[in-house]
Amino acid sequence: MKTSKPKTTSFLVVLAVFVVVAGLGGGIYTFYNAKGFSYLSNQSSACNNCHVMNEVYDDWNKSSHKEVATCSDCHLPHELIPKWIAKAQSGIGHAYAFTFDKNLPMHFSATKKTQEIVQENCIRCHLPYVKNVVNPTLRPEHQDQSLKCVSCHQGVGHSRGF
Repeated sequence: MKTSKPKTTSFLVVLAVFVVVAGLGGGIYTFYNAKGFSYLSNQSSACNNCHVMNEVYDDWNKSSHKEVATCSDCHLPHELIPKWIAKAQSGIGHAYAFTFDKNLPMHFSATKKTQEIVQENCIRCHLPYVKNVVNPTLRPEHQDQSLKCVSCHQGVGHSRGF
């Protein structure tokens, strides 16, 4: 009497290989079409891969910061590990929103963490000019946190603020 165990095992192996190849193929196809390698760069054009960023990217192209700062320079930490963690978190969040959010907003708003990063980067770049206003040697709890650079300079990087 023959058993069907080898036939079942062969079918499961073929099915597993198909699932893996389909998953990898779909992932590679999606990564290629989404210009995935561009996100590994520091180029502002990578931020404009999505149509929801067209207005912001156009504003940045006309801004005074275009010649001196990329999107990453303002919106990401400058330390190596925190920068890549923030990029990954942002990318995963945007991918999730585009894939699963039925009420996808026409414009993204910066998170509280991103607003803090932007404030830190404004101060870091402009410290020679703002050192009398902001004292970076003080502990954060001793500084007035109510006024942000973008409170007065709202349209410097792009007009929609954040």
